[in-house]
Amino acid sequence: MIKVIGFDLDNTLWPVKPAILYAEQQLKNHLAALDPGIHYPPDDIQSLRDAVLAAHPDYSFRLTDLRRAILQRLVQRQPEHHRQAQDLVETAMQVFLKARNHVTLYSGAEEALRALNQAYALCTLTNGNADVGQLPIGGFFQLTLSAEDVGAPKPKPDLFLAALAHFQCQPAEMVYVGDDPILDVAAASSLGIHTVWKTTLETKLAADTVPASETIVDLTALPTAIERINARISTERE
Repeated sequence: MIKVIGFDLDNTLWPVKPAILYAEQQLKNHLAALDPGIHYPPDDIQSLRDAVLAAHPDYSFRLTDLRRAILQRLVQRQPEHHRQAQDLVETAMQVFLKARNHVTLYSGAEEALRALNQAYALCTLTNGNADVGQLPIGGFFQLTLSAEDVGAPKPKPDLFLAALAHFQCQPAEMVYVGDDPILDVAAASSLGIHTVWKTTLETKLAADTVPASETIVDLTALPTAIERINARISTERE
């Protein structure tokens, strides 16, 4: 039977685009208010990003370090900020990360988590840098892990294996809920973990090509999907 339910975060429990846009705007406002102000994002933001990744390829999934390094190079461009560059970057990162957690949950998310928390251990396994511990739903989770924590992003198995080890359970005793067919569903399924694909009405049409145990559009359907997985497990054991 299922013991653990793992969750992706961005575009699974909430839409990520509004959160990123809000965080970017807050960062832009903060940097513009400095004396002298710093224009963000600079016209060559992509070149800055490429240069940082060329020097630190692992920053491709260490998103906080990537942003910090980009800001460091940006701040250093203005001689007036050289002496305080480190402090300015750290303050700017605090502004961004606080705003990054300004998310709006999908309908039914909190109710589903509350219901599932009564019977299962819950965890989050994400490639992103949202801090679920700063959200009202943070208390539902017994474990929160990011790609930065384990040193490898999905679809590599490290996040899933870390969760299995933490809860001392077998893959067949875990369900993973995510929106991405490759990073979430296929990656977890390849390890023998049951999966729930949180999709949309538009992409649901392609559900037969995604190796998910269950497919849902609305998170209010999640508890029932978990029940169906448990029912199949029980039937297979008979």
